[in-house]
Amino acid sequence: MNEKSFAVAVENTLTDLLTRIEERAPDVECDLVDSVLTLLLPDDSQIIINRQEAVQQIWLACSDGPARFSAQEDQWVDSQSGETLTAALGRLLSRRLPEPVNLD
Repeated sequence: MNEKSFAVAVENTLTDLLTRIEERAPDVECDLVDSVLTLLLPDDSQIIINRQEAVQQIWLACSDGPARFSAQEDQWVDSQSGETLTAALGRLLSRRLPEPVNLD
């Protein structure tokens, strides 16, 4: 994937995540600025999702530790666990919110 298509893919992914989270987890405060999606949860914890252009990955940082997602077909997949970005984020949000969150 070239730099431009990577940037477009990441921006589309982050925008889609923002929309899904706002719809399915209204207690989460979301902010998307300069390809960085910051989620502030009711317990004051944060999840930060951003792009890493040099390695063409999306990185997720939270108190549970980091995760790195690479494009595989039309999904972003964790290079360690094989979990998709939407599944991982849904799992992390579900742990911190009173109701389960499905972002798939």
